[in-house]
Amino acid sequence: MTIPQHLRGEIKRPDFLVGIPTIGTLAVDVKAKRIYQDAILIDAYEHRTLLAFETFFNISVWFACFPPDAPHTCHLFLNRSLAGLEAVTVKGKAVAAVPLRLTWPVDERRDFMAALLGAISLR
Repeated sequence: MTIPQHLRGEIKRPDFLVGIPTIGTLAVDVKAKRIYQDAILIDAYEHRTLLAFETFFNISVWFACFPPDAPHTCHLFLNRSLAGLEAVTVKGKAVAAVPLRLTWPVDERRDFMAALLGAISLR
């Protein structure tokens, strides 16, 4: 109901909007994701529909992935960083395998805002 009818199936609403004073708004999509062969698997359809959100609202979307078997660990990465990755098929679904070296590992017991700001690069 929160997505306009003509955009349903073409755009995904992220889980959170985070306002950062003097910087702006970021969107965060939170996932519980296991690590497979030193990578986090993100559904290609989800990546595409979050890219549509980024384009439509001009807001960057970050993934915050929490591996269930690694307590207190979070991996942050930009949705747009998946654009250059080759899609692979796993169990019949197209996914992007995000290498852990492309993520910003964070201890979730620490200040999330400080961790998020640490992950942001102005390059």
